[in-house]
Amino acid sequence: MYNSSRPRSWLGLLLNTLAVLHQGFAQTGTFLFIALGVWAILLRLRSTPLNASWYGAAVIAELLMVIQFIIGFILYSGGMGENLPRAFVHILYACVAVVTLPAAYGYFSRLEDENVKTILMAIVCFFLMEVVIRTGEVAVM
Repeated sequence: MYNSSRPRSWLGLLLNTLAVLHQGFAQTGTFLFIALGVWAILLRLRSTPLNASWYGAAVIAELLMVIQFIIGFILYSGGMGENLPRAFVHILYACVAVVTLPAAYGYFSRLEDENVKTILMAIVCFFLMEVVIRTGEVAVM
């Protein structure tokens, strides 16, 4: 996604900077979802429910995905969408990445069994890790 050609204007410089940030935030999101999934599994092994610290980290991960989406929208609107071979699939995966964690929390928060809730949120985090990885792969195909 990163365009290595020299920018011709301040807008080009801004778009190239945003492209680098977009790529870096995607890697950060991948590692953050791995950490959240492993953390949830460790909590499950200790038979403790998800705590406020875990939910705080999940909020940070969700905010990162929203920022990713906004930066991607700016890049797409700025004309860098033509660099994506399958832009629709990339955008679809981005929407899934933004919506999945709040939807999972909304659905699983109704469960009474904390152990089940913990393992299901771990699965959701690993799913989101794969979505973020796949979104990057679609961008370079």
